[in-house]
Amino acid sequence: MYNISADRFINTWSTKSPAVLEFLPARFLVVPGAYSFATSEYTEFPFSDRIKLYEHDHEARYLRLTMEHAGTVLQLQYWKQDPWTVRGRLEVLAHGEWGLRFMTTLAFGFAESGTVQRTNDGFDLSYRSYHFGVAFADRPVRACLAQTSSYMGREMEKNGYYAPFTDATDPLYLNTTFNLEETPVLDFALAVTNHPQTAADKAAAALQLSEDDLSDIKSNLNQALAMEGRFASCAAALRDVMSWNAIADHVNSRVFTSLTRFWIDKKFGGWFLWLDDVFYHALISAWSGDWQMAENNLKAAMGNAVPAGNLACLMSEFTEWVDRSQPPVFSFMVWKYYQLTHDLNLLARVFPTLLAAHNWWFAHRDGNGNGVLELGSSALCGDGHFKQTKLACKDEAAMDNSPMYDPAVFVPQAGTMDMEDIALNSLLVLNAEALARIAKTLGHYEIATDLLDRREQHKERINQRLWDEERGLYANRLWSGEFVSPSPTSFYPLAAGIPDREQADILIRHIFDEDEFWTKAPLPSIWAKDEAVHDDVYWRGRMWPPLNFFTYVGLQRYGYEVEAQRLAARNAEVFTNAFDNERACYENYNTFTAVGKSVDADPFYGWGALLPLMWVMNFVDSSDEGLDFGAVDNEAMELKQLRTHQGTFDLSLGATTEVRLNGETVFVSNASGRFRDFRMQDNYASVIVPAQQSDVYVDFPQLEPLLVRINGTEIEAASKLQLSAGEEQNIELWF
Repeated sequence: MYNISADRFINTWSTKSPAVLEFLPARFLVVPGAYSFATSEYTEFPFSDRIKLYEHDHEARYLRLTMEHAGTVLQLQYWKQDPWTVRGRLEVLAHGEWGLRFMTTLAFGFAESGTVQRTNDGFDLSYRSYHFGVAFADRPVRACLAQTSSYMGREMEKNGYYAPFTDATDPLYLNTTFNLEETPVLDFALAVTNHPQTAADKAAAALQLSEDDLSDIKSNLNQALAMEGRFASCAAALRDVMSWNAIADHVNSRVFTSLTRFWIDKKFGGWFLWLDDVFYHALISAWSGDWQMAENNLKAAMGNAVPAGNLACLMSEFTEWVDRSQPPVFSFMVWKYYQLTHDLNLLARVFPTLLAAHNWWFAHRDGNGNGVLELGSSALCGDGHFKQTKLACKDEAAMDNSPMYDPAVFVPQAGTMDMEDIALNSLLVLNAEALARIAKTLGHYEIATDLLDRREQHKERINQRLWDEERGLYANRLWSGEFVSPSPTSFYPLAAGIPDREQADILIRHIFDEDEFWTKAPLPSIWAKDEAVHDDVYWRGRMWPPLNFFTYVGLQRYGYEVEAQRLAARNAEVFTNAFDNERACYENYNTFTAVGKSVDADPFYGWGALLPLMWVMNFVDSSDEGLDFGAVDNEAMELKQLRTHQGTFDLSLGATTEVRLNGETVFVSNASGRFRDFRMQDNYASVIVPAQQSDVYVDFPQLEPLLVRINGTEIEAASKLQLSAGEEQNIELWF
């Protein structure tokens, strides 16, 4: 059930509000609320920009948020003493009215079925063999049994805060109410056991936890990825953004990281899954150290597979867009997950679906038959909104109203637009490469060879058809031959290894041209020479994290390390300005002002965390077997608690580079630049040291090597090696 470990049964899974705790096996809820006499309004805090989301441990061992209602600001904290026991605190930070007239509420009960009844000394809440003990440090002003969590609040809306309450005959909730005059700090506890008395006793005992005890629980936050140095909040942001957006989809009995808490109930009926976003979330979750949710995200995304072969663009309660897909980032994201985790079982499970989805594009999206593909909408697949329209094709692009597509038309008989798409084709080349690596890892060598052969042919077609010689970049092209305005997708070929070095050098000049793409918040979703850049409406001009992410991947692939760090640093600056000052992780940003707040920008959106991820990856990234790490300018920083298949990885950068695995120093060097493919296995270690201008050393202090080779040549075995200035050197040690 829900494919989640027991230590996560209690978490902020509810789509109704981030303030709600939910115990999944019983769908038992803790629901905070508030009533204001000044406005006669009650709320249970659905997510909005009046809610600020702070620290959130993956397992909900500690989390904190603030909520504003009618001018009153409340802070809510949860501490999980153990997987079955939670201490909560709801306290006022700022008054909007006299505290006597502002009522906080807490409801405890069941979303579907359960037993709630009074006993001689309190209340009994149970579901099957689970019993839920509830305790309060201060006695509620009033308590009653109700069918809904909002009963007392809605009655107060009608009749004021002295409204009478009566017990329901068939209750699902215990409702309680407090006022801020008498209870400005409300401490409470919840315990889950298999007996009513032990549940009550454990809840009461949790109220006795001291502030030191609570601080010790909060220290669990230190077990997650962390950074010290410039833009240090980028590391913790990965954890917080992913943890707050993790939700339970009760219709499909699964948990995954949703795009946002804003849209779930408002637009899609309680659950929805946009395809590419959840693949991004798998990557971000893996880097934050939460491999369990990374795997769940990949499984959820793969659940969008449909009989035609594609992975559907959108699945939700209200509508299913199976006639279209989204940009094929799929295999690349799975491979990046594998590089970090070496989860071979996951690779084997998803490979057939990934291969079918890859082949689907070539069978269904070559509208003019020239081998360079277009975005489309298939006629004989489902009946989703906008099917067989140009809008459906733009949905498949995941760039819904981009000006790039203004000149295009939908061609029904082809099932595509009349525009070949550089992002789609580049990502298919990248997808083929990643899929071939997966195939080789699984032993499917013939499939891998076929994929790589087709990849090379596709690269050649792209260079022939989508390279705009006059402007010196790649761009979307109409069947008529006309190129359209470029966007950051013009740089996706770098990520896929398509351009030669001369073409790549030309592309770099475009990226950092202030009249084209290098704005205050680069890169605008249409280049600055197009007037549509000033529309500042969604994909018409704003900066979007996925576009920057694949541009960054391309810069690193081609060895433009200085330029990659420049892009990552500008993105980290834009992100941390909003995250540190507003606790916002925006969906997109104004490219000229770097302001995120907009009616067209969700304030806590999952893929917004791609911006801080780039900053983390700038210092350490995964390779097929190991890790790449370093800084191009010897920037001082500390990175701690990166979870890898080699162990827990800590990195110190500055005058020297130091690597620790599971707390032990295993590598030290005074060489500068970015080290590649660092591996530490049972009897083997290796690293590629970048080219140096002076003599340097590398040291493996924990090793007593039996054999050492540099660039394939055996040398005298030693753990500390002196290296001469010159080209990069591949060091291997056996011990």
